[in-house]
Amino acid sequence: MITQDLKDRFLGLLDLKTDTDFVETDASIRKNVDFKSANAWTLVFAIVIASVGLNTNSTAVIIGAMLVSPLMGPIVGAGYALGINDFDLLNRSWRNLLIAVGISLVASMFYFIISPLSEVQSELLARTSPTFYDVLIAAFGGSAGIVAMSRKEKSNAIPGVAIATALMPPLCTAGFGLANLKWSYVAGALYLFIINSVFICLATYMFVRYLRFTRVSYSNAKEQTKINRWIMAVASVVIVPSLVLAWMLLQESTFKSKANSFIDREVRFRGTVLLEKKLTHSFKGSSIELTLMGDSLSKTKIKMLEERKSRYGLENTKLELNQMSIDDRINQRLEASKNAPKDQTSLLREKIIQLETVLNKQKSMTILEEDITKELNLFNPEVLQVRMSSNDVSLIWKRLPSKIEKAKVEKFLKQRLKNELIVITNLKTI
Repeated sequence: MITQDLKDRFLGLLDLKTDTDFVETDASIRKNVDFKSANAWTLVFAIVIASVGLNTNSTAVIIGAMLVSPLMGPIVGAGYALGINDFDLLNRSWRNLLIAVGISLVASMFYFIISPLSEVQSELLARTSPTFYDVLIAAFGGSAGIVAMSRKEKSNAIPGVAIATALMPPLCTAGFGLANLKWSYVAGALYLFIINSVFICLATYMFVRYLRFTRVSYSNAKEQTKINRWIMAVASVVIVPSLVLAWMLLQESTFKSKANSFIDREVRFRGTVLLEKKLTHSFKGSSIELTLMGDSLSKTKIKMLEERKSRYGLENTKLELNQMSIDDRINQRLEASKNAPKDQTSLLREKIIQLETVLNKQKSMTILEEDITKELNLFNPEVLQVRMSSNDVSLIWKRLPSKIEKAKVEKFLKQRLKNELIVITNLKTI
């Protein structure tokens, strides 16, 4: 009896159909599909606000713009139309979405053309390269949106969905790319916008089908069959590529995670600084390209790096090392700045001095890491390596330590480094 009661309560928690407001949801979605008068002006204002936020690197301003934006309307409308077999609504939704995208691109492009700030900020750069996490955010955000929208008692989830799915910033980034003729920004940002739109649409379609909204029927049997075929064709065009795209982005995100782990843990040598890294994922063959400055790596060290790739699942990844001395770097920069103004040349010299300072600091840090590793090995040989940054220490162990071992090592490190605020991370070797 108790078991049945718990089962009923659990099923009640998951039941979405009882509280679904079919009539009001249908009316609300159809109302928000169209872009005209107030909706169009609201979109222009929201786009300009978001563009200012991206231009000044202000997260708060970007969030405010997303709360104002009406962009979700036609995307949810398209998913709803697919779910109820409403071909007319589907046409309206896609047409209005294209209008909204056009308005957004033109408004953001004009803003960035007249804006005195031309520096590329981190908030803007973040919208140029989609990842698998963007797929998850769009899918679950779209699901939360349609569930919240279809309730008899409306919740505050919809504004949160607008923020999480972030439809506007990619369009503003594309506008920035158009204004500055940076086509890679345009392509990357529109790619992210398409991913968000498709997965919001897909999530809406799935929940509309699950909740069993009343489907549109036509009096003419031939027309009904024709419409059903069109809807299935469009749904297939949306769903199949979406799943393939999600899988491809998952593979890319997994590769980059493994590559970054490999670089952070293995590419650490005394007298050598990592200047740049370029990770290229391809099903034909992925690659890791690293630019190093300082002492050249010996053939033995390069061979060791090649061998250790397999520990991170990168055995088929090509490793390219571009090595240069400090003098080479200085000459390279000076050559590039021959025609530069004097103030830029002075700035370049300052940067070179900063590089030399970083390299010397890195050398000192490496020596200290080796010394502390030897000292720790005297009372705990399970510690393989110590890696340090400004206020963090990572310990690489043969096996994860017990609580007692952790406490002893942490006490020793805080005393040895004379810093009670250091953050200590314990890692097991791969």
